[in-house]
Amino acid sequence: MNADTLIEHLADIDSYRRYGKIHRVVGLLIESKGPSASVGDVCLIHIKSGKKVLAEVVGFKGENILLMPFTSVATIAPGCLVEATGKPLEVKVNEELIGQVCDSLGRPLSDMHFTKPFDRVTTNQSPPNPMTRPRISEPIELGVRSINGLLTVGRGQRIGIFAGSGVGKSTLMGMVARNTSADLNVIALIGERGREVREFLEKDLGPEGMKRSIIIVATSDQPALMRIKGAFTATSIAEYFRSKGKDVLLMMDSLTRVAMSQRELGLAVGEPPTTKGYPPSVFAMLPELLERTGTDGPWNNYRSLYGSRRR
Repeated sequence: MNADTLIEHLADIDSYRRYGKIHRVVGLLIESKGPSASVGDVCLIHIKSGKKVLAEVVGFKGENILLMPFTSVATIAPGCLVEATGKPLEVKVNEELIGQVCDSLGRPLSDMHFTKPFDRVTTNQSPPNPMTRPRISEPIELGVRSINGLLTVGRGQRIGIFAGSGVGKSTLMGMVARNTSADLNVIALIGERGREVREFLEKDLGPEGMKRSIIIVATSDQPALMRIKGAFTATSIAEYFRSKGKDVLLMMDSLTRVAMSQRELGLAVGEPPTTKGYPPSVFAMLPELLERTGTDGPWNNYRSLYGSRRR
């Protein structure tokens, strides 16, 4: 590295830290006086125990910033320092994630540690250019004959499964995960009960499906932000492996709970309720998430399957 290149790198380094202080906590929201940050940036809240709590900037109120933590607000008090990172949420990804169950931040729930170099991908990315998307022209094998014969799915296609609770959406997804011709399954379980997660992994998915799947879990007891990020993290991981040339199948159960989580967040920051209490941000977030899936340029190898509950 020559001197000019080194000087350019040094100029890009953020050499100082920006801090603010917690002003008040109301419900799910934290109001802080500073630091300077943008919507979507991750901040670190320094609590009294010495630990750091991750939070995301979700809005502003006057000169204060509104934060929502990725964990409970129980340990956060007025006066706690808030440190700006200046970056959105990133997750670590490499081949070692295959066969793992992860949380909404992409952290394996087992004792697995990365032993190989990994990449970092942001959870909020732009959808592909519509002019670079290849047309859907090649069918793919989902491993369920009734779907292959009567409801044939193409490479790069998005489909939804709409049904009430307890009628077999998760069971169908497990069948597809075990029998599909895709190289990799990325499965997001959003808003599920803890018992249902274990049941899906052991009964519906099984060892055969697990060995070529990455599972993202955000159970119903977790904060709304974690449930939302679970959907975006799963999509980012699927995009990463798509860019590596793998044939990827993304499955999400359920998209309804993602929308309900965004409703919870939107109402907390003061958005006006519209149809069925959903604020405008829900109708902006859903196409932003769904349009990221599908084909992108030379990578015609990514399709998605979404479960949704009828309400």
